[in-house]
Amino acid sequence: MLFRWLLNKCFPRTAGAPAVAPAPTPAASVARPSAPVFTPKQWAMPAALEGFARREAFELPADALQALTERVAHLPRPPQDGQRFLSEDFLQRATATQLAEAILQHPHVAARLLAQVNAPLYGLSRPVSDVSSAIVFLGLDTVRTVAVQCLLEDALRPADARLRPLFDRWWRSSSLAGQLCLQLGRYVGVSDPGGMVTLAVLSFVGHMAALSLREPADTLRDGALDFLERTRAEQEALGLCAGELGCLMMAQWQMPAAIVEQVRAIDRVLVMPPREMTPEQGLRTALTYYCARVAERFVSGQWDRVEQAMIGELEGAEFYHLQTHFMRQPRLAQLAADFQTPEWQASFDALLQRARA
Repeated sequence: MLFRWLLNKCFPRTAGAPAVAPAPTPAASVARPSAPVFTPKQWAMPAALEGFARREAFELPADALQALTERVAHLPRPPQDGQRFLSEDFLQRATATQLAEAILQHPHVAARLLAQVNAPLYGLSRPVSDVSSAIVFLGLDTVRTVAVQCLLEDALRPADARLRPLFDRWWRSSSLAGQLCLQLGRYVGVSDPGGMVTLAVLSFVGHMAALSLREPADTLRDGALDFLERTRAEQEALGLCAGELGCLMMAQWQMPAAIVEQVRAIDRVLVMPPREMTPEQGLRTALTYYCARVAERFVSGQWDRVEQAMIGELEGAEFYHLQTHFMRQPRLAQLAADFQTPEWQASFDALLQRARA
């Protein structure tokens, strides 16, 4: 498939790198230039982070939590018949036929899917005009992500026109984060990279929803803050930061508790490493957090060079735990070493350029 060819061109599998999972018939390995050995950067915890405690919903006083839950309950939500796209069971087990049937019940989702498959990126000689063919071409992981994004966009786009550029920023960040998760997840060999994509997209739910819960002027002012300071401002204004608000909303939508907790763990990387996670869970969580924060930096215009996203060279409080703890994970350490080669940087830059086109 062309999609697989593009992936291999962008991130070629190489000798010594973890095998993509699942890989029933691994492709022949290609020799790569030796990458420098990566040593996790050791630096003192930033003072702003050391003095910050990220509050979770259960830590709020009961009356404050009830009041916030009621506010969240009044926000629009995805249509009932579309919430199957947010179901863990459906996302993991739906066949291409079942997915096509579900998408056709939402014409705007079908239209978005066909627009994506016919984008210049894929260079098709003939346009794809039906949903089933689009699913076969793009793959289930990409299609699920398109469906989830469409439903979230419809539900969470703010009515206040002043906030729409900021909403679009979050929406585009979620899209880029998902693409990064899919390709980097495959590259380092995580289990179920498609599930990582969905979690990355869902991790932006609270950021989108918070736009409708605060005064527009305050939201616009804080939109320029870095992730730590924005988290602090949201928590001071609403009682919970955007990440926790998203989890509160998803619980209201009756999403499986396991998914909600996995989404919560992503933004929690800001303040602590996942000490109680298995190595595989820690790897998935760390990589998803990295993809989300990098996507946000590029989409917002804070970064414009691939060198700024190099694992091992990251700066700022939001990356402290990622580098000093998570990068001791062997597969992430290898990714950090690969990142230091010009060839890998060029491939990553090509991915960013295509995703932002």
